[in-house]
Amino acid sequence: MITLKQVLKLNAASCLMFGSLFAVMPSSIAVFLSESQPLPSLLIWATGIVLLLNGGHLLWAAYQSKPSRHWIFYFSAGDFLWVLATLVLVVGGFGVTTTFGIVTALVIALVVAELGIMQLLTLRRETRA
Repeated sequence: MITLKQVLKLNAASCLMFGSLFAVMPSSIAVFLSESQPLPSLLIWATGIVLLLNGGHLLWAAYQSKPSRHWIFYFSAGDFLWVLATLVLVVGGFGVTTTFGIVTALVIALVVAELGIMQLLTLRRETRA
């Protein structure tokens, strides 16, 4: 059975991986998502930096003896905001317009939603035990 700390580490790995990509190659990411209306590279880069910081924070929380409930709610809220932002961009046709960009963004949003849900469920299970 997966533990809260394992879910936090998975979420951290996701944030660190995508944060690195966004920070190192923001222009390429922007064009991959939308050739006709790419998001500003600075926005992609800044998102990458935020993801890197969040990934570090997730790792810090994962290595605490007992991660705070407040931090778990904070991380899950961030995950759900990511999903919402993705849906707004895709449905609005702003910044995510290529077929591969849309599919990739939606798959990533599904994974992020699952991580947010798993954090809450494992927290609930572990606090009942």
